[in-house]
Amino acid sequence: MFPEHGLLETTEQIRRFELLRLAFFVLKLRKLEQRLADGQTSMENSQEQKDEQGFRRNLLHHVIFQQVLTLIQLDARGQAMQIIEACQN
Repeated sequence: MFPEHGLLETTEQIRRFELLRLAFFVLKLRKLEQRLADGQTSMENSQEQKDEQGFRRNLLHHVIFQQVLTLIQLDARGQAMQIIEACQN
């Protein structure tokens, strides 16, 4: 199952790894957005905290976009969209 010498050797191994990375980032974004939604009901967050959370959210959006581009090049666009949809629910 794991590649010899820890290197990704085949296109399928690379595709699976990139899909896993995408799922990780989408779930991180979901968790952050849930925290942001909870924080809006609580007035305890300072402006600095809100700015930091907004920055992280934008960064995750950028990373997810880059992952999707990588997966399109690996002919895994459909799988990428399925992961994004599943993780958002």
